[in-house]
Amino acid sequence: ISSAITDLNVNVNQLLFKCNEREKPHQFDCRLSSQQFPLSSEEELQMLDTGLSQKETRDRFIAMVTRLSSDDPKTSTWFVLSHLLTPEVASKFTLLGSSSKRALQKCKFYGCIRSALTNRFLSSSVNEKDLGKLCDIPTQGYFHDIRDKMIKRNRRKQDH
Repeated sequence: ISSAITDLNVNVNQLLFKCNEREKPHQFDCRLSSQQFPLSSEEELQMLDTGLSQKETRDRFIAMVTRLSSDDPKTSTWFVLSHLLTPEVASKFTLLGSSSKRALQKCKFYGCIRSALTNRFLSSSVNEKDLGKLCDIPTQGYFHDIRDKMIKRNRRKQDH
């Protein structure tokens, strides 16, 4: 486990240094297999979710998400999701799920993102319930934006 934590530490640090280079994948080793961000498949998200069952991995992931966040919970939520998920993966989810899409809210991955942002922004002026809304509303907006981008991308492919 200590080597996994060391590997994870190195990979999280690499991710943080390169957080603005979205074209290049970022390493994140949850000791089950090497994961890269943004996640490019539901299987990778599932492996990360499984890895997040371990406290050390979860703590490292939450610390990474906290460092990726800005001074605003709304923009932080949007940025973190866009940094960690490809549009193809994100297009298979909504916050609450639907008949054709999975619920991100049920994933440990999203719980860790919310925990990181709650820890970062919780204060005497913002209660946890309001902060939850400040995460959930931009998450829903993020998925709507992804849906719209995917529709545009598919239209362009059909036109050419």
